[in-house]
Amino acid sequence: MKKLFGILALSAFLISPSVMAYEGICGIIYKNTYEAGVGFTNVSPAKKGEATCRSFFALVGLGKCGINDAAKAGNIKTVAYYDTHIRNILGYKTMTTTVYGQ
Repeated sequence: MKKLFGILALSAFLISPSVMAYEGICGIIYKNTYEAGVGFTNVSPAKKGEATCRSFFALVGLGKCGINDAAKAGNIKTVAYYDTHIRNILGYKTMTTTVYGQ
């Protein structure tokens, strides 16, 4: 088990710089950031919807975390703005998109 974890950790260390190149703040060992999204309209945000994706050692990624998925989860028809929360702990990464609107 230790050998498997070591191989996965080494793979994540070698692969993750290219995988995380698009992110503003990179954290291979630990990352916990909120990143602001884009505002779309001037409606007051009365509802909130969330969608989450997960990645394991930059080798397997699962889930739907797009803006449309979060809007559907919150029953939002008009999106005001969105935020993204990214958490990475030793290769286990979650990304949650939170959409606000009506």
